Amino acid sequence: MPLRPHHCLLAAVGLLALILSAGCASTSTTATSSLASDSNVVAIFDGEAFTLNDFEREYANSVGGWDEAQDDSLGAYVDFLERFVDFRLKVKAAEAAGYATDSSVQTEIRNYRASFAKPYLMDKEVINPIVKELYERKGEMVDVSHILIRAGRNASPEDTMAAYTRIQALRDSLANGADFGELAYQYSQDPSARERDGQYDHAGYRGRLGFVTAGRMVAPFEDAAYATPVGEISDIVRTRFGYHLVKVHDRKPARRDIRIAHIMISPGSELAPDTAEALALVERIQERLDQGEAFADLAKSYSADKRSGLRGGDLGWQSFDNYNLPGSFREAAFAIDSVGAVTGPVETRFGYHLIKLLDRKERGTLEEEYEDLKQTVSRLPRTQAAETELRRDILAAHGAALDTALVTTLFDGVAADSVIVHLTGQHYADTLADATFATLGDSTYSVADWQEHATSSQMPKKQEREAQIYALADQFMESIALDYEAAALEERDSEFRRIMREFRDGLMLFQLMEDSVWTAASQDTAGIRAYFDEHREEYRFPERTRVIGLFSSSDSVLTATLDRIDAGALTLDQLATQLEQDTTATMRLDTMLISERTDTAYDMGVGLEPGEHTNTIRDRGGQAVMFNDGTVPARPKTLDEARAEVVTAYQEVLEDQLVADLRERYGARTFPSRLDRAFQGTPPDTMKAGMPDPDMASPQSE
Repeated sequence: MPLRPHHCLLAAVGLLALILSAGCASTSTTATSSLASDSNVVAIFDGEAFTLNDFEREYANSVGGWDEAQDDSLGAYVDFLERFVDFRLKVKAAEAAGYATDSSVQTEIRNYRASFAKPYLMDKEVINPIVKELYERKGEMVDVSHILIRAGRNASPEDTMAAYTRIQALRDSLANGADFGELAYQYSQDPSARERDGQYDHAGYRGRLGFVTAGRMVAPFEDAAYATPVGEISDIVRTRFGYHLVKVHDRKPARRDIRIAHIMISPGSELAPDTAEALALVERIQERLDQGEAFADLAKSYSADKRSGLRGGDLGWQSFDNYNLPGSFREAAFAIDSVGAVTGPVETRFGYHLIKLLDRKERGTLEEEYEDLKQTVSRLPRTQAAETELRRDILAAHGAALDTALVTTLFDGVAADSVIVHLTGQHYADTLADATFATLGDSTYSVADWQEHATSSQMPKKQEREAQIYALADQFMESIALDYEAAALEERDSEFRRIMREFRDGLMLFQLMEDSVWTAASQDTAGIRAYFDEHREEYRFPERTRVIGLFSSSDSVLTATLDRIDAGALTLDQLATQLEQDTTATMRLDTMLISERTDTAYDMGVGLEPGEHTNTIRDRGGQAVMFNDGTVPARPKTLDEARAEVVTAYQEVLEDQLVADLRERYGARTFPSRLDRAFQGTPPDTMKAGMPDPDMASPQSE
């Protein structure tokens, strides 16, 4: 019979008695029986029903989604159900014991909320929508041309209007049948529209950019490219570079990134003086490849591209819309159908190439590609623009307001070129510094708050004095918007509320277990002794090999010592005594008792006969020798030797007892046989495949 240490636990910590005597009253037998008869109820505790839908939600959250949950076994479902019920009971006990209001728990919760709320808000409102859109768009590539009429962000109203009038005139010409490429060649202010090198067109020549994919264009241009039907021309598109017209020629499934290597033979080189010699050489190399010679070796020997040649021709990973690759080269490389295959000679302006496909990336699910896409999205200007829009939406939604009269007072008589210097350096009287300068919802912000923020602000790019002042004020208001919204997330966002509840429950559970189990077990000397006495035979040392290791950074010192031991002039016991007394010794002697593999140098001594030793071996930057010093017979452990194991086992006993008492206290029952219907239907919308967040259920490159 296992020890049932009620008395030990209660003697060690009085908390459990408080837990078991606190909480809600017992539920009625009638109510419990009614719940138990419902086939959709898989557990009952404290008079509450835990339904099959509840179970599916919790289980799917724990394993990463509905699809993953469907693949698991009934045994896994049952195990989770029992552990989940135990967890909820411990949380109820912790609440009953007052942990929810414990100051240390409250401090941890506040700190976690402060550090987590803003990133959560950014992910949900900004990052995740862009990631999802980018993933969907990356499944397709679009063949586009464009015409650009420049009008930068700081262009004057007159210049901006002139650019718009010009692009509108070009659109009218296109509507009347003008050729897009010809207009791009004549009028586009993208320099690539007129760049041509002999018979080879640069990307952008006559406006033709070729196939592009999402994430490589500025957002408004990308929106137009993906929204415009094949064969049609977009409306006028405004980007930070000016005004564009976008024509879509074709769209097709995106080609996945490939890793390639090449061997390039260039006419005019020492190996191939002319085109004919270059072609003949590349054909001879192809024959050698067909005979089994290594591509990498031939690339190192013959490729005119010396940089990649040193790497066996490896060009690394390439995207289809990488227009640094010549067009014919790119088309041939992406047409290779199997990894390891090599093209025939491909001609470019650089010469002839043999191209080998080393690897190809396959398109993963949104979840699989999420982290990489998130990193890409975090660097895109559209993400910063979306964050700015979110901040402004928050300000508008919660009625942000400035005290314009106070602002006027603060800058009375200040010159335009001294606005930010005045704000950051002025020492206002306390009454003015503490005055409310702005409000957002139910929060107020003082002049001093504005001053502190202004010390890290950039000077607005505006010349007019009043425009500068209010640009600085806008910067401050936008800076507080996310903090304000994050502070109220728990009230407004059910998913964030769930995450914070789980964090709080985890904290309380940790405190409960530390006080009522872990500390209790380690401090209950009588209980530990009683448990050890009852299970003494479980704690034994097996037969072990005693291995003695000599270590030194000096090979000569170790070799000289080993020679003396082999000659019988020195024993290991004598050496140990000498090293213990000599604080300047450059040698160390350690003993290890080994019963199973340790994955250290000591293992080399186990297979030797008693008295034998290894040769000198390298060990962590030094030298070592291992001696087999015989075997130590199996024997029982003392309590001191087994204490760590005993305390761990005793903790499990106390935890099992705590759970049993809590199940009795809260009337817990589980119905594992009902789980055979789990994950048999279709998932609710909130659990369908998607992003990790359940609520989500070139022209010039960005």
